[in-house]
Amino acid sequence: MSKPPSPLSPKEESSDRDFKLHWSLCPRTYIAPYTPTPLEINGDINKEEWSRIPWSSPYVDITGGEEGGPSSTQRTQMKLAWDEEYLYIAAILHSDFPVVASFRNRNDPIYQRDSDFEVFLDPLHSCHNYKELEVNPINTVWNLMLDKPYVDDGHEHSGRIAKEGDLFYYEVRNQKTATKILSGSVNNQDVGATAIWAVEIAMSHDDTLAHISSSSRPKVGDRWRINSLRVEKEEQINWSWQPQIIWDPAQRKFVGKVNMHLPDAWGYLQFAPAQLDKQSNKNESRIIGEIDANYHDCRDPSWPAKIVAMNIYYSQQHYKSLHPDGKYASTLEQLGDLVNMDLVRPFISHSSDGSGSVDISLTSSSKTLQRDEEKCGTDSRERDE
Repeated sequence: MSKPPSPLSPKEESSDRDFKLHWSLCPRTYIAPYTPTPLEINGDINKEEWSRIPWSSPYVDITGGEEGGPSSTQRTQMKLAWDEEYLYIAAILHSDFPVVASFRNRNDPIYQRDSDFEVFLDPLHSCHNYKELEVNPINTVWNLMLDKPYVDDGHEHSGRIAKEGDLFYYEVRNQKTATKILSGSVNNQDVGATAIWAVEIAMSHDDTLAHISSSSRPKVGDRWRINSLRVEKEEQINWSWQPQIIWDPAQRKFVGKVNMHLPDAWGYLQFAPAQLDKQSNKNESRIIGEIDANYHDCRDPSWPAKIVAMNIYYSQQHYKSLHPDGKYASTLEQLGDLVNMDLVRPFISHSSDGSGSVDISLTSSSKTLQRDEEKCGTDSRERDE
């Protein structure tokens, strides 16, 4: 009797081509350099510390579709850096329509009326206790934590809805934010009015990691999940850095959603070493800024397992909604074409009696992780064409 194959996970047991589809669905990554000098947060995004760090690609429609996306005169971009205390974020927002700022009180629901820049962070990739920041052009700020996504009956924790000591209270302690109007003006309703404004943020790691067990401040090589959103015209416009694309079992395909509270669809933030000094004698350059999954050494090696886990999760949720007894499927066969079998197939293991099961490991081999830490900060990149 032949030996059953070992459970497949994205490591040495399988060829990378088995996960070609998985990697084609992998979100983008921003590789943020360490900054040895803390940044002064004053809204100046042209200061020397930011000048050597590249901008992200322009934001797109949140669904990833061609319609509803911004024009070149509506461009939004960000750049990232970090140190032991903070994640630093700079953003520039171009507008050929009125820039609106009406909310002035801490933790006002900015997105409902104002021009709004937002950042979302999930350090553990868990979709639980993730953090959100919103800021408008006059530096009114709202911070909140979601214990889990709204679609999973998640609840907002913030100073907007609760007082200190209450169950649903969350507040930041060390955050710094600043905004600056670079051209035009706020609340100018004249026909043809244009404006450009900037945001500069220092998000404290201690605030981001609050209410998260087994967490520690980031170090070189660590990855967090991140996304950023621009909201305009009372939520009629939603432009994000990474489109919110997930598996929709009802449609049997991946679909873009107007919903930022799907952390499994966010992009990646990777913490990188400091940039090399111009006078450095080292014969290398370091990868900084935005990359895609074609760069082997800089991508999350557990991504294929993660997208399969979420594919099954969304399929199970839909299966449950279709059955009056409210039960989940007990076998892959029961889920049928609600799952994407092209994704799941590499993870199916067969026992000696011929039965099959899906075995998913989110733990990467130490060899893979060591390789990532050693190579991702340098220009010795391996790329799929």
